[in-house]
This record gives sequence, C-alpha cells and structure tokens, in this order.
Amino acid sequence: MALLGGLRGRGRSVRPSMLPLLELRSAALTLRSGYGLASTGSGTVCFVAEGRPGQGTEAEIVAGLAGDSIRRNVVNHDALGRTIVRCWRENGDLGWLLDDLADVNERLTQAGFASWLLHTTVDFAELRDMRHPKLTMVYRRERGTFYPYAPRGTQGRDRAMELRIRSSLSRIVPMESDIGRWRPV
Repeated sequence: MALLGGLRGRGRSVRPSMLPLLELRSAALTLRSGYGLASTGSGTVCFVAEGRPGQGTEAEIVAGLAGDSIRRNVVNHDALGRTIVRCWRENGDLGWLLDDLADVNERLTQAGFASWLLHTTVDFAELRDMRHPKLTMVYRRERGTFYPYAPRGTQGRDRAMELRIRSSLSRIVPMESDIGRWRPV
C-alpha cells in the first residue's frame, strides 16, 4: 500500500500514512491478552465534507462506495457537521476491517479530500459483551499516532484505563504522547 497524502502545515510535520493503522493487528493481541478486549468488527472514518453534509457530496459518495462489491459502508452525520463513515465486518475480523478503513481513507485521499480527514477509529469490547464497545482506538492520520478512548457511559471516560493501554501499546504502535490531544469521539 502506498503512503498517502503529503506534508501538512499544522503542528509537527508528519507524512500522513495509513500504515500505522494496519499495525493495529499486533496491538489487538495485547488488548486481548492483557485486557480481555477484542475487535467488535466496527470502525469509522471521520471527515468534514465540503458544503452541507448529507447532500450527497462527492466525498460522501466516494467514502460510501469504498470496500468490497458486496458490502457498502454507512455514511452518517453528527451535530458538529462531521461526516462519519461506519465500516464493519460481521465476523469481527480485524484484518478485513482495517483494510476497509484504509481503503476509505485512500479513496478519499486520491479523490483530493485528504485535508478533510479527521480521524479513524476501531472499536474493542469485552469478549462477554461485544455489543457495547469499552475502548475505541483513535488514529489521527495527520499526526501518525493513536490514542485510546475508554468511554464510561454517561460518566465521562476511564482515564486510568486509557493511560494503562497507552503504556502497554507504546512499543507496538505510535501513541500520542500529549494527552491534551486525546479528544472524545
């Protein structure tokens, strides 16, 4: 897979790449053995569409058609004006999911929408309750780093768990060191 994008003018200069996203396969082993978490088979690509979201913009059409010819992605919008492409694999296959997410990013990049990409997420849940994600790994393409987001229902987030996971995964995937950049998704 070719490296995507170019240099960005904000923050540190990192050549945006989807390669670290594909390395999440290795991190998944640590999440399973150390925390009892497995991929739900669900993930998202979040971007800001040109014009008004929901009007069938070119970027939304490109994102919705990415993936294989049988399954299509679901394109939704949030209250902040972001477009969210949800990809999933019913069997929870993380490898296929990561390929799908990389494909959405690559197609958007090739279509000229690279600067609109915000983040890509992959959901993990406890093996006994796969319907309720306990952890979302967030990949910030422009920084080339991940951060863990562990929601705790309506009570905020589990910061202690996030810090433990960052420590466990820091030698496996590039982790965001500035926790001030760890935003809820």
